[in-house]
Amino acid sequence: MKNNIFLTSDATTVIHDVVKHFDFENKKRVLFVETSGEIHEGERPWIDNAKKKMKELGFDVTDYTITGKEESDIEKALSEVDIVYVAGGNNVYLLQKSQESNFEKIIKEFIKKGGVYIGQSAGSVVAGPSIYPAGKKEPREFYDKLDNFDGFNLVDFVIFPHFGRSEKRELFFKKKLPYAYSEKYKIILLTDKQYVRVQEDGMYKIEEV
Repeated sequence: MKNNIFLTSDATTVIHDVVKHFDFENKKRVLFVETSGEIHEGERPWIDNAKKKMKELGFDVTDYTITGKEESDIEKALSEVDIVYVAGGNNVYLLQKSQESNFEKIIKEFIKKGGVYIGQSAGSVVAGPSIYPAGKKEPREFYDKLDNFDGFNLVDFVIFPHFGRSEKRELFFKKKLPYAYSEKYKIILLTDKQYVRVQEDGMYKIEEV
């Protein structure tokens, strides 16, 4: 079975292991979608470090955003790469821009044709069925712009990235778990040294680095 979806918390720490699970020799062209980081002011080390690491490993990285793009624009960009990398940042903003551009539909077609999806943090959260259990930690106006909380439905579980980080403890206990405590969702708590490898038949495995 092909491994075509990889969901990470911090790709910088695991990407060297991810490449073992697909045809990296022939699939190195990456569309690096950094949309979720656009609303962050100042430095964005989680994005810069990921790009730096990928380039060191031999990826051919093209920076991209889906903000303001039409379906045809994104389809053309994806037709020229083997991998789409959806970076971390604000998952609500990322979902909003995905809904505006119909990114979910385009991504599913890309994967169906053999493309590889790599998610980092927010890019992993939106890959699931819903971002709702990830918690309402943003100002209300962020959520008012969403059509709904539905994710891309690439997988049937919700990723909670960065589990175990000391600085994320309050966020998890006060703003995530109250929304996640339900039988409705299948949730994976993912540390920065783990990633989920998903096969084309939907089977998956949590890898430890």
